[in-house]
Amino acid sequence: MTFSKQVEITDPDQYINDCCIGGDVVLDRLLPVLRARYGNDLQSNQEDWGWFAWFDEGPVKLAVDIFTDDHKNLQFQLLLTSRKPRLILRDIVEDGAELESLRELVVRELADWPVSSLTVQRSTRSTCLRSGAA
Repeated sequence: MTFSKQVEITDPDQYINDCCIGGDVVLDRLLPVLRARYGNDLQSNQEDWGWFAWFDEGPVKLAVDIFTDDHKNLQFQLLLTSRKPRLILRDIVEDGAELESLRELVVRELADWPVSSLTVQRSTRSTCLRSGAA
């Protein structure tokens, strides 16, 4: 999903790269609803590619990855993924009920914020692999 939102950047030096600028503000907006739904046992932080929140729903591993597409105009991209771990082989990336529930929660929270130009589309497996989320 993509959207625009003018957010206040208080410390521009905290960001590793331009793709991280403002992502912390988006993540801070989402964390309360994510914790309310999935519990406090989630990981969130900044990486060199953006910000993330990773958590589980039963055996399914869910992720919200936040990238700043345009740091001057504060245009963001969120990639939501769900993975089912397998014993020996790589995890299976799939679009199941858990991902749909996460998508509905995130879209509702962004709409309530509100953001501009919100678009939601399903990503292909190759998109997930390029982003490092798979």
